[in-house]
Amino acid sequence: MKIKLIFFMALTLFLALLCSCGEGETVTTVAVETTEPKVTDYVPTSVDYGGDEFLVLTAGNVAFDDFSEDVDSNAVLDKALFERKEKVESEFNIEIISEVKQERSLGGGPGYMSLANDYLSGTTTYDASLIAGYDAAVLAYSNLIFDLNSLPGLDLSRPYWDQNANRDLSINGVMYFTTGDITVSDNNALFTLLFNKKLIEDYDLTSPYEYVKNNNWTLETFAGLVKQVSEDLNGDGLRDENDRYGLLVWDDAVMGIINGIGEKCATVSDDGTITLTLYNERTSSALDKYFDIIYDETTALCYQRKLKSASDIWNNNQGLFWMSTLGNVPALRTMEADFGIVPYPKLDSAQESYHQTVSPYNSQFYCAPILLRNCECTGRVLDALAYYGKEIVTPAYYEKTIVGQSTRDEESVEMLDIIFSTVAYDLGYYYQLGDFNSELIYMVREYDRGFTARYESNKLSAESKLDKINAAFDTALSTWKK
Repeated sequence: MKIKLIFFMALTLFLALLCSCGEGETVTTVAVETTEPKVTDYVPTSVDYGGDEFLVLTAGNVAFDDFSEDVDSNAVLDKALFERKEKVESEFNIEIISEVKQERSLGGGPGYMSLANDYLSGTTTYDASLIAGYDAAVLAYSNLIFDLNSLPGLDLSRPYWDQNANRDLSINGVMYFTTGDITVSDNNALFTLLFNKKLIEDYDLTSPYEYVKNNNWTLETFAGLVKQVSEDLNGDGLRDENDRYGLLVWDDAVMGIINGIGEKCATVSDDGTITLTLYNERTSSALDKYFDIIYDETTALCYQRKLKSASDIWNNNQGLFWMSTLGNVPALRTMEADFGIVPYPKLDSAQESYHQTVSPYNSQFYCAPILLRNCECTGRVLDALAYYGKEIVTPAYYEKTIVGQSTRDEESVEMLDIIFSTVAYDLGYYYQLGDFNSELIYMVREYDRGFTARYESNKLSAESKLDKINAAFDTALSTWKK
C-alpha cells in the first residue's frame, strides 16, 4: 500500500489529474463550475446523449447489480430496478450497462484495480462505479475518483442522497464516494437484529418493539431477553446447534455494537483530518456488556464455528435473536413463525439516537472515475438514478423486506424507518486502521475481554497509517479546493 500511495501521488503531480469532459476535450478537475439553478429536489431534463452507452462497474466482495435486465421477473424489487433503468434511459437517451466483478476486495480488489489501471492508461472505460468500501477508500486518498460535489448536474444535498453519508464521509467538503436511494446494496449490508415473535410469546417476554417505542431498547434490556431463553431440546446435556438459544451470534456484529452506541473507529474532524476515536469509556463499557451476553454459551451460540449459516436453526425456532444483515431478511420470510426487525440497542436510555452501520466487508459505494468521457452526463445520470430510486426502488425494497407469506409486519416498517434514518459510516473500518476490524472479530472468536490490551498493541500501527492517509488527502484535496 505504501508503494501504491507513493506511485500514485507522483503520478498525480505529473499528470495533474486531467478529466475528459467532451469529445476529445480535456479540462482540469479543479473547481468544476455549473450554472444550474439550486433546487431542493430533482427536476427532469430534456438532455439527449444520442443513445450512448453508460457503463457502470459494480465490484467487490458483494457486487450488487442495480440494473437488472430481467424484464419478465415477477419479483417486486427486480421489476422496480428495471422500471427505474428504463425511466433514466428514456430521459437521457442512453443505454445503461453494468459490468459485474465479484471478487475479494480488501483495498486492492477489482474496483480499485479497474479504475487505477484505466487512469494509468488514460482510458475512460466506466462512467460510474459501485464498488467495495475498502476499494473506494483507497481510491479516494489516491485521488483516483472524482469529487462528487464537483460533478455538474449532481446535488448531494437533495433528499434522495444519504445525508448521513454527507456528514460522515465528507473530507473538507469533498465527497469521493457515497450512497443513498441510488442503490439497495447499502441496505442489504446494514447490521440488524431479528427476533422470533413466537418465542417472545412462548416465553412470555416483553416485545423488543415495546422497548424501542419506550426508549428503553438498550444493551441491558437486550441482555435481559437473551438470558431468559435456553433449552436443551434433545436432552443430551450438551450445548450445540441442536438446542435453543437467546442469541445467534454473527462474529462481525461486534463492529455494529460499537457504532450502535454512537462511537466510531475513526471520525473526520472539523479541520478535515481523520482521527482515531475507537478507544473511550463508552466503547469499553459497551464491549463489556456485549461480551457478557455472547460469552455465555448456555444462552448464546457463536454459530460460525459450528455452522456455515444460521438460517436452518433460525427457521427451526432455535434462536430468539439473530444478529444478521437486512440482505438476509427476504429469504427468511417463508418461515412459519413470524419474526420482527429492530435496530441495534443503545448503550443506555440517555443516548439520544439509535445508530446503525453497514458491514464493512459487504459495503459498496457509488463513485466516479477521475477520468470521465462526459462529466455532465455522469452527474446528471447519477442524480436521476438516485431520484427515481427514491420514487420507484426504495418502496419496492420495503415491500420485499417486510412482507411475509400472508401478512405485513407494520411495526417492522417503523423499525426500518428508524434504521434507515440513523445509518452511520465509519471510515476507520473502511481504512482498516490497526486491523481493528479483524481484531474485534478475533476477540469474539477467542472469548477475549482484553479490549485495552488489543487497542494498545495496534494503536501505533493505526496512527502511523492514518498519518499517511491524512498526508495523501492533504495533497489530493488541493486538486478540488480553490
